[in-house]
Amino acid sequence: MPDQDILNVISLADQLYRDRARSGAVKESVTLLADYGPVQRPYEIEWRLARALFFLGQEAPSAGAGRQLHAAGIGAGKRAVQVNSARVEGRFWLGVNMSLFAEALMDDSFAARLARLVWSARCAIAARRELKRAIQISERYHGAGPLRVLARLLHRMPALLGGSRRQSRELFERALEICPSNCVTIIYAAELALDDGDRNRAKLLLENLIKQPFDDEWEFEQLRDRERARRMLKEFEEYE
Repeated sequence: MPDQDILNVISLADQLYRDRARSGAVKESVTLLADYGPVQRPYEIEWRLARALFFLGQEAPSAGAGRQLHAAGIGAGKRAVQVNSARVEGRFWLGVNMSLFAEALMDDSFAARLARLVWSARCAIAARRELKRAIQISERYHGAGPLRVLARLLHRMPALLGGSRRQSRELFERALEICPSNCVTIIYAAELALDDGDRNRAKLLLENLIKQPFDDEWEFEQLRDRERARRMLKEFEEYE
């Protein structure tokens, strides 16, 4: 059983993450978790650290800053999996950080992209492996998160590395069966539909996103993705 000290830390870290729409909240949680005492931090600390670093990397002001944060998130995720490989949280947040790290590697100049291609490919393939393991453990975790993130990865990966829009569509459909109101899944699925040339499906998904009831646990993402959906729908109207 966890002692009271760690229970207090993870309770506060979870509250800070729920409050991620507030500037600085997730940074506070990283400091709290990173400062936790033991040299080998417990599983409950490490996976939460990987989650917080994912968020900061996602919101980083530059690709370089994002890469550094996702790299740190990969480290925390790996440590979590080393402590307990049978649970979903560590594998999921490890896979998420790997996916975004691989994507960030391709976000620079052409020469830099060439130099980083091999490392990006390795990260993407490793991310796919971790996300598949997370699906096997619990595909429903974090609003069908393992399905959603693997679908996004397969959408963005080149076919040469195993990317597949067909598999991506199937995974998004499964994720939406499990959690039809998740705004992140909906907007990712809409972006895939656009890349497939299916504007009608994309429009339906975006309109559906805006209509979803508000969920306090996903406040940050709902506010962000509703605004994004409105912009995309406005672009549709201007195009038509």
